[in-house]
Amino acid sequence: MLDDLDKELTRRGHRFCRYADDCNIYVRSRRAGERVMTSVSRFLTAKLRLTVNEAKSAVSRPEERKFLGSAPRMMGASGASRQKPSTNSRRRSGT
Repeated sequence: MLDDLDKELTRRGHRFCRYADDCNIYVRSRRAGERVMTSVSRFLTAKLRLTVNEAKSAVSRPEERKFLGSAPRMMGASGASRQKPSTNSRRRSGT
C-alpha cells in the first residue's frame, strides 16, 4: 500500500527515505516542507485512506528529528553528514 506513496514521491521528484510506515521527505525550505506535508497528508488520507498522526508529524531540519533511532548531523563547512545515534538508542545498547 505504501508503495503507492513511494511512486508518488518519486513522480514528484522528492528525495525521501521510508522504512515501514516511517517516512522522511527532504526539501530545501520550510515553506516547501509545509506545502509537501499538506499535499502528502491529503494523498495519504484521500487516495490510500490512511490517517496521519499529526502529533508525530512535523516540518523541521533533519538533524532535529530522529529517524530509525538516529539523527543525521552536519560536519563543518564541507556539508558532510554522519549519523548520530539517539540518546535512547545509546542508553539501550549500553554505550
